[in-house]
Amino acid sequence: HQSRRALWATSAFTMEIIPNDSQAFRAAVDALKDFLPQAQLHIRSSGIKISGMDTSHVGYVDYFLAADDCATINVPAPLVIGINMPILSRTLSAVGAGDRVTISTNKSKEKLVISYTNEKLGRKAVYELNTLELDVDGMEIPDSSYAATVCARTGDIAAAMKEVGNFGDTLQLCLDEDGFHVSTSGDAGRVKQTLEGTDDREMEMTEDKVEAAFGTKYLLQIMKGGSALSTTTKLEFDANQPMRTTFRFGTGSHFLAYLAPKITE
Repeated sequence: HQSRRALWATSAFTMEIIPNDSQAFRAAVDALKDFLPQAQLHIRSSGIKISGMDTSHVGYVDYFLAADDCATINVPAPLVIGINMPILSRTLSAVGAGDRVTISTNKSKEKLVISYTNEKLGRKAVYELNTLELDVDGMEIPDSSYAATVCARTGDIAAAMKEVGNFGDTLQLCLDEDGFHVSTSGDAGRVKQTLEGTDDREMEMTEDKVEAAFGTKYLLQIMKGGSALSTTTKLEFDANQPMRTTFRFGTGSHFLAYLAPKITE
């Protein structure tokens, strides 16, 4: 921490990042706040990384906005900033089409400065957010192989999970020769939707049938974040390890989410 404090005390230090897609950045922050009420922004010349485990310790998210997906990125030295994510999301909530968001630090380096401008409308807003001192352990997720893999349009998967999720707090995911099934059971009965294999859907499995159950709330949060970033979703799951959901966007940017399966009778 000493080297970081020394860096912040250096008056010559400046940092400025302007994402290419301000609305996508806003949507990502809005989704991440549900997982990480407080988070560290790891800012480097390669981009911005926001990652961590949710407060219930059932999910882990890894968001990375690559430098290639920024109109401007000026980061002379690596920087870690703790921030209240709901406040950051509230700050970005008014960002609309045509707005350009700039992420920087103030002169004393004690504030995260979010500004957005719209030249066509002649509008500019500046927010100086208090930073947090967070002691968060780093976490490396080992690469894993899964028994089931589904690649499909994000909208198709999100719609199936949302519609079925209205009927239960646990979603059962299943992949078999008939397709990818999303089902649940609740007081109203049992509901199931199936996405069959088509030319624009890839479905692979190492077993005849792969099943796993996950919390509805967390799945919907993940799909909410991914829907704003990528038109394609890759789901990898089985009953023995956390599901991995991958959304890739831009040039080298990604949003990964891991979710532990629920133990059902």
